[in-house]
Amino acid sequence: MYEPYLAALADLFYPQWCVSCERRAGDVLCRPCFESLPWAGSPTCERCGVPTALETPACGACKNVDFAFETARAPLRYEGVGKEVVHALKYRGYTAVVEKLAAPLLAEAVDGPGKFDAVVPVPLHRARLRKRGFNQAALLARGLARRINTPVSDTLEVVRSTRDQVELSAAERRQNVAGAYAAGTRTRGRLLIVDDVFTTGATTSACATALLRAGAAEVHAVTLCRTC
Repeated sequence: MYEPYLAALADLFYPQWCVSCERRAGDVLCRPCFESLPWAGSPTCERCGVPTALETPACGACKNVDFAFETARAPLRYEGVGKEVVHALKYRGYTAVVEKLAAPLLAEAVDGPGKFDAVVPVPLHRARLRKRGFNQAALLARGLARRINTPVSDTLEVVRSTRDQVELSAAERRQNVAGAYAAGTRTRGRLLIVDDVFTTGATTSACATALLRAGAAEVHAVTLCRTC
């Protein structure tokens, strides 16, 4: 009975702003920005998840790359509002986007519960974790895990520091992260790696390699966004 009044008071004293356009909004995104979300759509490459003109088991960009993961999926492209959502979480600490937007989209991308034995976030190096104060991949993994009723495994750890990947080519990225991750415990079954953005697949593949070496049967990946 009082919920509408409580909501109105909350909006008066604690107004919410769209994380993309920064205008007043009733949720993490205003309606125009939500309607502008850059959906990855279909068809996509069955292996790396990049949007393609036709369905294909492996696109031109990944058919000659030895990825350690089986498949990678992402609901959004890393551009426009999608990019703003990632930046709001990663750089501005706006964690509300996880439960209200990101986790539901990730759950849809992996087709619900029962498919995986554990959800595994991509870890941050301890120096980056101290600087940022949180691991956005871990927040996404926990939000997703609750929706698909799957346990979270924090077994992955960074065992050596790496260069920032932003200016590196795909080959340089693979070399940069090779051997940078390890599993702290034995793994098993079908695992799902979670991260915020898939660019070349170098980090995801390095993490998958570590999980397979620790005993996983197969590894898949899902990210909120994918560069195209």
